[in-house]
Amino acid sequence: MRPMSSNHPQKANTLLRSGSRIDRRAVLSGMAASVVGLAGCAADAADPPATVAPATATSAPAASPTAAEPVDASTPVPARASQAANLSASTLRDGQALVTSPRLPLFGVGADQVGPLLAGEIEDWQAVGCGVSLPVEPVALEATVPEGMTPVETVVDYEALVAALDARSGAVAVVPLDVVDFRVNVLSVDGVDPLRHRATGADGPISRVGVVGDIVPGRNVGIKMRTYNDYTYPFHDVAAELASYDLTIANLEGNFSQTIPPPEDPNTFDFICDPAMIQGFRLAGIDAVSLANNHTAWNESGWGVQALLDTLSALDAAEMPRFGAGRTLEEARQVWTAEIGGLRLGFLSVDGVTANQEFPYRDKEMGTVGAEWAAGPDSPGTNPFSMEQLVTDVTMAAEENDIVIPYLHMGAEYRWIVPEWVVAAAHAAIDAGATMVVTNHPHIIQGMEIYAGRPIIYSVGNFIFDQMFSVDTRQGFILEVTFDGARVVGIRLRGVEIKDFCQPRLMTAGEQAAIMDRFWRSTDILAER
Repeated sequence: MRPMSSNHPQKANTLLRSGSRIDRRAVLSGMAASVVGLAGCAADAADPPATVAPATATSAPAASPTAAEPVDASTPVPARASQAANLSASTLRDGQALVTSPRLPLFGVGADQVGPLLAGEIEDWQAVGCGVSLPVEPVALEATVPEGMTPVETVVDYEALVAALDARSGAVAVVPLDVVDFRVNVLSVDGVDPLRHRATGADGPISRVGVVGDIVPGRNVGIKMRTYNDYTYPFHDVAAELASYDLTIANLEGNFSQTIPPPEDPNTFDFICDPAMIQGFRLAGIDAVSLANNHTAWNESGWGVQALLDTLSALDAAEMPRFGAGRTLEEARQVWTAEIGGLRLGFLSVDGVTANQEFPYRDKEMGTVGAEWAAGPDSPGTNPFSMEQLVTDVTMAAEENDIVIPYLHMGAEYRWIVPEWVVAAAHAAIDAGATMVVTNHPHIIQGMEIYAGRPIIYSVGNFIFDQMFSVDTRQGFILEVTFDGARVVGIRLRGVEIKDFCQPRLMTAGEQAAIMDRFWRSTDILAER
C-alpha cells in the first residue's frame, strides 16, 4: 500500500499551505457566494426555490436582549453591575477562553454578555440565543477564580473541570487556551473564536477539517439538478461554510457517468448522474471524496462495475481526489494524503456493507450485505473491511502521517445505536494509531465516544439525499474538527436540514438544540451499554 497524494495543481495551493488559509477561505467563500447568486439564470432552466438565509446557532446577538440603560457617571454603580463590569474587564485576556459544556448547543455570545453570564446576572442560556432553556452555572478553577465571580463549583484542575462541565449542561468557565481540548465547547465572543481564529497554537499550526456524510447524486437529487439546469444547486446554502475549512471531505454515495442513463424508477437504489455535479463539489471547496460505500460498485440494474469505472475516470479527469475504491485492491486501499502547515494528514476508508470480509452475509441488525463487491488484485471494487487489513493500513498510515482519520462506512441503517462490531472496528483503528475515527452509513446521526483519549464520531448522517420521509433522515452534521498541530482541540457538530429533496441548509438555534439532544441521547445509551 502506498499513499496517494493530491496531484491537482490548484489543490497544491490549498493543501500545501503555510500562511494561505485566510486567502483560501476568502476566495472560495467569495466564489461560492458569487456562483449561488448567479445560479438558475439559464434561459431554459426552471426557477429553483428562492434561497433564504436561515438563522444559525453559531452566535448569539451582539447585544444582550435585556441591555440596561446607560449609567450616569455621577451615580454610584450597583454592586451587581460592578461585578459584571469587573468580570468583563478582567476576563478573556489573550490566551484565555470562555468554555462551556459540550452539551450546550451554542457557538458564541456577545462581548457584553460575558460579564453578566459569569456574574450570574444572566440566569438562562436562552437569553443569549441558545435554542433550549438551561440554567447558567459558573464554574472556576480554584487557582484562577475571576474577580467578581461567584462560582457554583470550584475545581482543582482541568480534568476536574471537564467532569464538571459534563455533569452540568449549563456550566461556563474561563480557562487558559493552551489547555483546551475537544472535550469542552469554546464560545466565540463577538464572532471571534480564540481557539479557531488563530494561526498557531501550543503544538503547531491551527487547522480546521470538515467532514460531511452521504452525498447521493441520483434519484430526486439528480432530477432537481436537471430540472433547474444547475449541478451546483444542492450545495448553495452550505458552500460558503464548507469552503471556509482548510480541508473538507465528503462521502460520494453513487456514480458519475455519461454512458449510463439514470434509471427511470423514482424509487431505484442505483444512484447515478452526470459528472457535471463535480462543479458543486468544487464550489463547496470539497477536497476529496470517499468511495468506500455500498452504492459505489453494488447495483441492481445489471451494469456491473461499469458505473464505478466511469466514476473513477470522471473524478480523475476533473482532478478530484478520491479514496476507498479503485480498479484494483491496491488502488482501493491507498491512503489519500494532504499537507497543511507542514503537517501530513492521511485519510482512508473501508466498505463494511457490500465488501465486508469479516461478516460476508446479509444481516439487517448488523448492517451488512456481503463481500462480493470488494476490489481484488486485478478487479475493481471498494476497499473491503477486514479487521486485519484495517489495522495494517492504519498502522502504516500512522507511520507516514501526523494525523490519520479513517472514515469507515459501516453500521445498521436508521438505528440510533451503533452495532458492537462497528465499535470494535473503531477501537482497533484507534489502537493502531488513528487520531480519531468517523463512521457513516445509517442515514441518520448517532453519537460519539472517547476511546483511549481519542474521539470517535459515529455517523454524521445524510448530507445531500432525497430521504424526506422522516426528521432523522433529512438531517445530518457538518463535522468540524480543529487541530492544534496534530492534537484534536475542538469538535463542532453543525446541524443541517435538507430541503427540496436535495439541498442542505444550516440549522436554526432551535433545530440545532433538537439534533444535539438526539446526539447526546445516543452517546449516553452507547456509554451505558
